[in-house]
Amino acid sequence: MAQAKSILQIPDDPRYLDMAYDVQGAVPEEERNLISNLSPQDRETAIKFWQAVKSDFRYDEYLRGCLNCGVCTSGCPAAKFYDFGPREMIQYMMRDEVDKIWEFTNKKVWACVQCYTCSMRCPFNNEIAGLIMLLREYSVQFALPSAKEILAPYRRVLYTVLTMGNQVTPDMIQPDSFPDWGPQAVEESKNMDVYRKAIPVDLMQRTDIGWHPSLQTAVEMMTIMIESGVMDSLKGVDKDLYDMIMDIYEDRKSQLEEIKEKWEKGELDENELPDSWLDL
Repeated sequence: MAQAKSILQIPDDPRYLDMAYDVQGAVPEEERNLISNLSPQDRETAIKFWQAVKSDFRYDEYLRGCLNCGVCTSGCPAAKFYDFGPREMIQYMMRDEVDKIWEFTNKKVWACVQCYTCSMRCPFNNEIAGLIMLLREYSVQFALPSAKEILAPYRRVLYTVLTMGNQVTPDMIQPDSFPDWGPQAVEESKNMDVYRKAIPVDLMQRTDIGWHPSLQTAVEMMTIMIESGVMDSLKGVDKDLYDMIMDIYEDRKSQLEEIKEKWEKGELDENELPDSWLDL
């Protein structure tokens, strides 16, 4: 009588079936977290990145705990269309899983639409959307590839924000710039000059700027961006844009200093000043 073949019995241990790990088996969680699939260089950067995020004072305020209930992910609009879930991120943070946080930041964190649904619904009152913003902020500071890639299409937006304080300019409302707007963008772009002139506020009736800041306001605004570290972050992700904006800043600053010097000496003729400092 032939002997029946024995069937391999898989232990009743979820760690054997957790496909999130390359190494399967009943490995203690603390030991498993030390297993890295990253290169030594990426691993070192990932550790520094996570240490920087955790050292931010907002981290302790935003992360309170996790019941693993999944309410955050169930209400997340991005989770319905992308391989993205707030609960995944929270679980990695709770376990200090450096590699998984690094992977999440480089591949998934930019899928969040910042609707704050996860934060509003969390029974632990975690500021989940705030934690995502932390990962995004530090990904820019560390000049991660994902940050460079996601910010590349927004160079003009960054330029207008940092130099003129505008998020967008009216002439950016074009079909090519906003394809998701559909036919409405086409109609708006046709009559932009007419709409602009109909606005009863002195906006110079131009479409290439959103509002008219004074030279001093523009210099002060750009100085704040420099002193607060915004420009240092930009330098890492887009060096060309950084150099362009800094050149503009230096030119405006010298122009403002020259005007102030003439004013103090009583040599400034206001009639010689242009109608707009943009023409300087």
